[in-house]
Amino acid sequence: MRIELLTLILAAALLWPCAAVRGADIYPDKPIRFLVPYPPGGSTDPIVRILAQKLTETWKQQFVIDNRGGGGGNVASDIVAKSSADGYTVLLGTVSTICINPSLYQKLPFDPVKDLAPVSLIVSGFYLLATHPAFQPANVAELVALARTKQGQLNYASGGAGSAPHLAMELLKQMAKIELTHVPYKGTGPALNDVVGGHVPMLFGSAASILPLMKAGRIKVLAMTGSKRSSTMPEIPTVAESGYPGFEVDSWYGVLAPARTPAVIVNALHREIARAVQLPDVRARFAALGLEPVGNEPAQFAKIIGNDLARWAAVVRQGNIRID
Repeated sequence: MRIELLTLILAAALLWPCAAVRGADIYPDKPIRFLVPYPPGGSTDPIVRILAQKLTETWKQQFVIDNRGGGGGNVASDIVAKSSADGYTVLLGTVSTICINPSLYQKLPFDPVKDLAPVSLIVSGFYLLATHPAFQPANVAELVALARTKQGQLNYASGGAGSAPHLAMELLKQMAKIELTHVPYKGTGPALNDVVGGHVPMLFGSAASILPLMKAGRIKVLAMTGSKRSSTMPEIPTVAESGYPGFEVDSWYGVLAPARTPAVIVNALHREIARAVQLPDVRARFAALGLEPVGNEPAQFAKIIGNDLARWAAVVRQGNIRID
C-alpha cells in the first residue's frame, strides 16, 4: 500500500510541470483579475486602463480592474501574494508598495521578493518639485538657501506618509541637510489643492497631475526627479543637475504575479505587455502623462526592485520614518 501511494505521489509530481505547460498553451482562457492597490480615480487609473484595454483586445479575454485601496497598498499586494499561481490574478506594483513599504511597516503580511514574481515594468516616470506661484524660490538652490534660514519652518505636502513623493522630499532634505515639516494628506488631490490654494508652499507630485496646472499658470515647477531631463519638457532641470548629483527618484508601475507562477505564463504576460506599451497610440497616451513605456524582462524588473528596496531602506532608516 505504501509503495502504491509513493508511486502515485511521484507520478503526480512528474506530471505537474506538463500540466502547467499545457495550461500555458491556452493561456489565458478566462478573464484575468488585475488588482490595483489604490482607490479609483487616482493617477494610476489611466495607466491601468490603457494596458488592460490593449491586453483585452489581443487575448480576447477581459482584464478586470479591481481597485483595492487600503493599508498603503498592502491590501491588494497581499491578495495577489496569496492567490493561485496560475496567471489569472496579477498586481499593479509601484515603487511605494513594493520597495518602500517593507521598510516603513514593521510587519507586512507578505514578502515582496519571496511572494511575488516580477513580470514587467509598464512605464517609468518622475516627480516634479512644484510650488505655489507666489512662493519666492525660482529654483532648487534658492529653495535650499531659504530653508537653511528657516530650518523646520517651511512646510511641504504629500499624498500620504510613506508615499514615494514623501520619500523624495526626505531624500532632498538628507542630501541638502535642511529641515522641512511634512504635512501628509489623504491622497495627492487634496495635497495638490492646498499647494495651489497657497496653504502649503510645495510638494513633489506626478507629472500627470502637475503638468495641466503648470500650463495653466496655477503652479510653478522648480525641478524634476529623473536622471536626465525629459524630452517632452526639456526646460525643466533635474534636481541632480541643480546641485545634488545622484539624486534620482523614479516613479514606476509594473505587473507582478504570485510567486511560483509558471515561467511560461510569466513570459507570456511579459511578451504581451512589452508589445502593447510600444504601440504608437499607447506611447502617445503615456507621453501625455509624462511617462516612458518600458516593457522590460522579468529579470530586469527584479533587479530594479532589488536596488530600490536597498536604496529606500537607507532613506527610511536615516529619516527614522515609521508608519506602524
